[in-house]
Amino acid sequence: MFLFRNIALPRKREVRASLSKVYGISWHKANLIADRSGLKYPYYNTQLNKYKKYYLIFLLKKLIKIDTKIKRKINNNINRHLTILSYRGLRHKLCLTVRGQRTRTNSATQRKKRNLN
Repeated sequence: MFLFRNIALPRKREVRASLSKVYGISWHKANLIADRSGLKYPYYNTQLNKYKKYYLIFLLKKLIKIDTKIKRKINNNINRHLTILSYRGLRHKLCLTVRGQRTRTNSATQRKKRNLN
C-alpha cells in the first residue's frame, strides 16, 4: 500500500485511478501527473519503486494544490461572502442552494445538509 496525505492508495489499481482518489485531483490531473512522471498507461502501484514513489509525491506537492489548501480556500471564500453580506453568503448561511439549483422539487441534498448543521 502506498500512503499519500493519510490516504492509502490501493496496490492492485492503476496509478492514475488511485491518484484520483485524493481530494483535489481529478482524472485529468492524474493523467497529467502520470505523464509528467513518465508512467505509461497500464502502470500499477505494485510496479512503483521508491524513486518513482518519491518523484510522484514531489510532483503532487509542487504542482497541485490538494486537500487542506483547497478546503481552506473554499472556507475562506464562503466566509468572505458571509462578511460582506452578499446574496451568496446569505444562501450559505441559510443552508440553501447557492448556484441556482432547483429547490421546489429537487432539494434532497440541501435537506441532508441542513440536518447535519
